[in-house]
Amino acid sequence: MLTAVILALALLGGLAVSVPSQAAGLQDLIYQEAPRKPVDSVLKVAVGDPAPDFILPALPGPYTPASGPDTGTIRLSDFRGKHAVVLSFVPAAFTPVCSGQWPGYNIARTEFERRGAVLLGITTDNLPSLYAWTREMTERAPAPDAPGDGHGAGNDGAGQSSPPPGKGRATASPHGRTGGPADTATGGVWFPVLSDFWPHGAVAASYGLLRGDGMAERALVIIDRQGIIRHIHVSDVNKRPPLDIILRALDALPAR
Repeated sequence: MLTAVILALALLGGLAVSVPSQAAGLQDLIYQEAPRKPVDSVLKVAVGDPAPDFILPALPGPYTPASGPDTGTIRLSDFRGKHAVVLSFVPAAFTPVCSGQWPGYNIARTEFERRGAVLLGITTDNLPSLYAWTREMTERAPAPDAPGDGHGAGNDGAGQSSPPPGKGRATASPHGRTGGPADTATGGVWFPVLSDFWPHGAVAASYGLLRGDGMAERALVIIDRQGIIRHIHVSDVNKRPPLDIILRALDALPAR
């Protein structure tokens, strides 16, 4: 009541008044643009090749050292002999299909853990952008069939859906960052989020997944426990790949 009275008096007096607006959710921050060329790169790796190693800065979370010389980074080869690895390359933060694809993996977390697999999300965005983007995922993710933007018009993600508003929030691990698969990452996804920003797109380029516009392809690379590439799926950049592609590829990996 008092606020309304003050506002009325201010308007009558000709004063400029700033009225706070409701906070925007992720859907309100999505960047819309025309569809892009479905694939704009040439693979440099093949099934059966050793996966090119890399070390990338990552948001704080599982597998990210809290101290030491590699603080805040993740090295692919550190998982060799321990875990299968799924690399999920996506084009850009704050775009519709990317903003549905990664939160959609929240519904399959137990499936990754049951298979002893680590999921690493990679984009060519910088860490501040990724931090803001993943934090927005905790509040509201786009609907599974969100319209496209050139990083993903439409949805080809059968069997994968995004969490409803407010349901993608990560739950902090009671044991802190121990580097195990039960730990959670900052923001609305449970897996590590890595920045391939500088040297720009160097990791995506080493796999042959860097597009001509400087973004990564929408691609999945499944690597076995010995560091060998066992499956590659490069999607139409405008569509979200089905989740079952990953699970089938993991089930087909050698036992050791």
